[in-house]
Amino acid sequence: MSFAYLASTPGLNHNHSLLAVPAGWVVSMAPLWWAVGKANSVAPGTYKNANPKESWENLDSADISATLKRQLRRAVDANNNNHTNLPLFAAGLAAANAAHVDSGSLHLYSAGFLLSRIGYNLAYVLIEEEKYSWARTILYWSGVYASLGLFVKAAVQYRKLPW
Repeated sequence: MSFAYLASTPGLNHNHSLLAVPAGWVVSMAPLWWAVGKANSVAPGTYKNANPKESWENLDSADISATLKRQLRRAVDANNNNHTNLPLFAAGLAAANAAHVDSGSLHLYSAGFLLSRIGYNLAYVLIEEEKYSWARTILYWSGVYASLGLFVKAAVQYRKLPW
């Protein structure tokens, strides 16, 4: 099944791309939510909402396995990285929408960004070995390229204007 066919199906021929921004925020928050839940389920009281940053700084003293501590730290780092990249995606999406880029492209780039960030989250948290860490890097850059692709599509569209 081609993307053109998928984009022409009922509902997808309308522009729903702006919904990718709140979806991106949820994807960005997911590693942190997982880390908070996991830390408190394994060692109740590890994460304290009154002092969240201090909770992660004091993780070494918690009664949690070393492997899980590393995963929790990477989950927090993935959350931070996601929030660093989300504005680039949102700005690219806004520019592409303002330029009236076709909805098929908007959906494709939005889905690409979201899927790359979901994969990135999983890779960041689960991959510990250096020899497999390239997968995280590829997923990271896939999301960046999807964001930058939106700017390129917007620029091409604006170039067609008579000003």
